[in-house]
Amino acid sequence: MIQVVRRSLAIVSVCGLVASIVIYVASYRGATMDGIARWAIALHIGIFVLLLPMYAAEYSSVRQRTFFWKGFTQGMPKWIVPSIKLLSLFFAVHFVLFLTQSHASAPEIKDGKYVLSDHGRIVRALTQSEYFRLKGAELRLFATGWMFFYFVPTAYWWFPRTRQETIGNLWD
Repeated sequence: MIQVVRRSLAIVSVCGLVASIVIYVASYRGATMDGIARWAIALHIGIFVLLLPMYAAEYSSVRQRTFFWKGFTQGMPKWIVPSIKLLSLFFAVHFVLFLTQSHASAPEIKDGKYVLSDHGRIVRALTQSEYFRLKGAELRLFATGWMFFYFVPTAYWWFPRTRQETIGNLWD
């Protein structure tokens, strides 16, 4: 029974990872956060649905300071750690790109005009193409975050950790 739960969570994780990659690619074809709002909400909720059981299964280990540096990938393939680091770098690059492109403001439509807004204060007016370029960059930022946050539970649920000490038999 536990194997069925583990595999089900692994499949849901893979689906979230694939969806985030598809959304990332779609952001270059004109998709924006406004157009995929339902998917965005579902992807956000899905992360918690996958991380909470992972956290519960590893509760005693997570409390150790070195768990995420050493214990998490114990028994997993060697390419998992570099992949996690690469995805976090990919997200960080998109985060910095969006901050610099948007001047740390949000592209919005106010009174029928495209603007950069910083908590209600209009920073500058935008052309329609600038607005959609920034909205695409905003979606790419979220998509890279989703890729990272879905890859971690995918690795966890797909490749069971080989350890015996804490609650190891709960999910094995």
